[in-house]
Amino acid sequence: MRPRGRTLVACLVALPVLALGVLTTAEPYPSLFDADYVGSATCGKCHTQVYADWEYSPHALMVRPATPETVIGNFKDHAWPLPPEGRRLPADDKPVKCFRKGDEFFMALWHGDAQRYVDFKIDYVVGYQYRQEYITRERDGVLRRLPLQWFPARAEFYPYWNHQEGTVPDQLDLWSQMSVPNSAWNLFCGRCHTTHLQVLDKDDKHTRAHTEWTEPGIGCEACHGPGSHHVRYFEKNYVNRFAAFLKSELRGEPVAFMAKGSKLTKGQDLSICGRCHGADIMLASQDAYRTFEPGYSKEGRLNDLSAHFQEFPLQPGRPVFTVECWADGRPKGIGMLFRSFIESKCYQHGEARCYDCHDPHQNKRPTTPGILEAGVVSDAYCLKCHAGTRGPIHTHHAAGTPGSFCYDCHMPKHIANHVGGYLRPVRTHDMSSIPDPAATAMHGNEGSPNACNDCHKDKDAAWVSSKMAQWWPASGK
Repeated sequence: MRPRGRTLVACLVALPVLALGVLTTAEPYPSLFDADYVGSATCGKCHTQVYADWEYSPHALMVRPATPETVIGNFKDHAWPLPPEGRRLPADDKPVKCFRKGDEFFMALWHGDAQRYVDFKIDYVVGYQYRQEYITRERDGVLRRLPLQWFPARAEFYPYWNHQEGTVPDQLDLWSQMSVPNSAWNLFCGRCHTTHLQVLDKDDKHTRAHTEWTEPGIGCEACHGPGSHHVRYFEKNYVNRFAAFLKSELRGEPVAFMAKGSKLTKGQDLSICGRCHGADIMLASQDAYRTFEPGYSKEGRLNDLSAHFQEFPLQPGRPVFTVECWADGRPKGIGMLFRSFIESKCYQHGEARCYDCHDPHQNKRPTTPGILEAGVVSDAYCLKCHAGTRGPIHTHHAAGTPGSFCYDCHMPKHIANHVGGYLRPVRTHDMSSIPDPAATAMHGNEGSPNACNDCHKDKDAAWVSSKMAQWWPASGK
């Protein structure tokens, strides 16, 4: 045997021996554990590339102190007038003033009884893409959301909750928005916008609160669970790093002391996204969502919310903003986007996951360029499982034209998104949906739209039914 050949054989023999040695000298780790939170900056010391992607993502920048760099609204001595139909008193032409003192920002509300403006210092901003919310810290610890938010697409302030409810704001209404229970931001909304928000104390009227968080924004541990054991395991024994890699990649075992979506059960995995993106939550289940923690808890912390995913009823024709339903019972509001995914056969009978399409670290970016749009890339994803539905024989539309792509028919833009202050229809995630012209005929296009009539607006539901019966007789349509 030539020397090179003997060297290759020796290496092949040595590698398993080396791997066995590594595995036997590495420290074992338990399948169940409970750890403490360390913050995303600690994670970034090792996970440099992922941290760089996340650091400037909408998740990371969700909640920030109010500074000249983070405030995007118009605070140049701006007076906001009520819409004409909401004006009843002379002061109603400017019931809110937004201004700046040095590097501090303020929103002043007109107090009708006191006949003066009351200044509220802005301590935090929430969001920046579609709207920006402004938070003031009260003396007793409540972080209170202020009634006006900035809508970048409209380049104006507007009371978002009036926009949600379809009501006309007036001066008294703006004040009342400061006293409703869910205006206590750190007792309600904050759990989804921060990492590990804990309510240590509060009163029943939501006027006093003692809360803490690991960090503002959605950090690494919001999705991967607390990381103190993970950090210590890899810091003190470098053999652990190689051994953990072998166990995870070759044996398919969980990552040491850390939750990774692909290693979790489907319910645990989707709970990480659904905890915040599944906004259709029953009041009785709010504490479960608030205390959820990704991971493998030894103490019995709730790591799986899937039992709650479908508990909120799909009520046909429900008009409640963000959780609306079409007249046929399908999810309609943006708060039910995740619910539409849970209703799909791709989730119920398959293994579709959110991060198949959405980059979890830079969450405005697709995992693969083009996968979020109707086209050949998204088709390739669908055809991994549905290989028999390829091409014009199935779609009855010329290749490359609208109607020829999977998303066109099975993910139509039937979710109503008003987050930016205007209607922006987005795709339903019930990927197994099939156009239902019979429901359109029963409820009308405004109560039950179908993908075919979205394009063929000059045709009626009966025409769609006849085409579907002709093209896909087995569908029974």
